[in-house]
Amino acid sequence: MAIRPETYTPGYSEPTLRLMLMRTAAKHAAFFTPLLRRGIRLLDCGCGPGTITLDLAKLISPGQVFGIDLEPGQVRYAQDQARQQRQTNASFGVASIYGLPFPDGHFDAVFSHALFEHLREPVRGLREMKRVLKPSGLVGIRSPDWAGWVVHPPNALLDQAFRLFKEMQIGNGGNPYVGRALKGLLRESGFSNTSVSASYEIFDDLSCFVEWLTSCLELRGHTELRQNTPELRAWCENPDAVVAVSWFEAIGEWSANKT
Repeated sequence: MAIRPETYTPGYSEPTLRLMLMRTAAKHAAFFTPLLRRGIRLLDCGCGPGTITLDLAKLISPGQVFGIDLEPGQVRYAQDQARQQRQTNASFGVASIYGLPFPDGHFDAVFSHALFEHLREPVRGLREMKRVLKPSGLVGIRSPDWAGWVVHPPNALLDQAFRLFKEMQIGNGGNPYVGRALKGLLRESGFSNTSVSASYEIFDDLSCFVEWLTSCLELRGHTELRQNTPELRAWCENPDAVVAVSWFEAIGEWSANKT
């Protein structure tokens, strides 16, 4: 039976790219990097423009890292960045998490950041990640849980925008609350020795965040934030304003004798 493909809710606008380019392994993969070692073969699923991937490539050199993403434009950007940085141990390609173009047992570790909230079939994706892992290989996943977002001072426009975004993501086949479910999804997919942690990320540039959220909603015809730009600008300029996103991080091991 054919499965209806997911839609990437944020789209690929300039504000979305700008937000993704701020991501680093030091900040967004810190839960997983202590488990990596030099010389391994690592896969990054949903690599986007490759900023985290290229950081990981430096950490595991002379090992190889492969980044895959469904969006060709993101892959081209990552490839260009690898060339500019002369990061020869990083490769990128267009591929789906549901059909990874690698043989069984090819990788020592598989990583994914901000992907599983967009998946209609997370267990299917995890089982495919497990397939390309060597026995005793590790998987590390980080995804948000939108129930934990914090906005201060309270703002009715942003509250409405969050509600609309979550509705859009659910309609697109995703799950804005997947973070809390990651440990169970790993277990259901056949991973063992699972662990879970949680953290908050504070957005330093509130104007950038609000512009990103505005662009996401506009892709689906919601213009409420754009129509109230002066009010939101004043909110962003409040020196006490805070936006914090809640993330869950999960780690699992594939033990072949347990599956």
